[in-house]
Amino acid sequence: MVPDPIVLGTRGSQLALWQAGRVKDQIERAGHPVTLQQITTRGDEVQDVPLSEVGDEALFTKELDRAMLRGEVDIAVHSLKDLPSRIPDGIELAAVSDRASPFDAFVAHPSFDGALEALPDGATIATSSLRRRAQLKAWRTDLRIVPVRGNVDSRLDKLAASDWHGMVLAVAGLTRMGRDDAIRTAFSPSIMIPAVGQGALGVTCRTEDTALQALLQDLIHDRATGRAAAAERGFMKRIGGGCHVPTGAWARETDDGRLLVDGCIAALDGSQLFRDRRVCAGGDEAATGAALATHLLDAGGAEIIAAVRATS
Repeated sequence: MVPDPIVLGTRGSQLALWQAGRVKDQIERAGHPVTLQQITTRGDEVQDVPLSEVGDEALFTKELDRAMLRGEVDIAVHSLKDLPSRIPDGIELAAVSDRASPFDAFVAHPSFDGALEALPDGATIATSSLRRRAQLKAWRTDLRIVPVRGNVDSRLDKLAASDWHGMVLAVAGLTRMGRDDAIRTAFSPSIMIPAVGQGALGVTCRTEDTALQALLQDLIHDRATGRAAAAERGFMKRIGGGCHVPTGAWARETDDGRLLVDGCIAALDGSQLFRDRRVCAGGDEAATGAALATHLLDAGGAEIIAAVRATS
């Protein structure tokens, strides 16, 4: 039986509320009332430390999971890239939304009017993401990388008040917040492979709520994005660590129905970058992603991951 109303749990950030509102509208258009319940996560509370140093893969989801298992919320909407590779027992990833751009954006300081390729030697770029940092350094070892946290607007304010040349943010987040104007250019995946799930939303619910799962599959789930997410999350689960390790994975369907999966593991100083591609022709997307991860680990990525974990 579908709850009436459906209680949707969400973080309280502007971006999270936009995402929750989108799912709420989709469900309500089908005649099911939805109420929002805001929940503060540890990731929201800890703003002065890079995520990779906090040491909790479920920084933005744990409190929502607990509320769901207590019966306080029926569903939760997450940025898929924030959802850990291992979801707690009793909770299911019931639906994956259609995907906005999965790519990363170069956001330039207002005083820098050049292209990404015109960054001067030793240019300073802000990001707290190990994935972005490692791939930036692999692209140009001379870049100076500094950390930055906060919501979209606060990060843009920090950039404007800094002496940095630019920062890296997700294209999807900027677009959803109406800040396309801040995007100087999107990084080519040949330079920066996106984060697992970036640009898509994941909707979770209790395992026992089968009627609600069916409703979410019908109203929210996008088949192509779901296939890509399964491959990318298979990659992440094999490696472990989510945003705490310098890896990326990007899957997408081809016109003939195959799934291309690109993945990478990069040293934080840019000295090593292992990347490759796998093709999934059938329905074993998660296994394809896991096989790609195993290949990269065996090629030398395991030593990179071990070194990062030893210093975190």
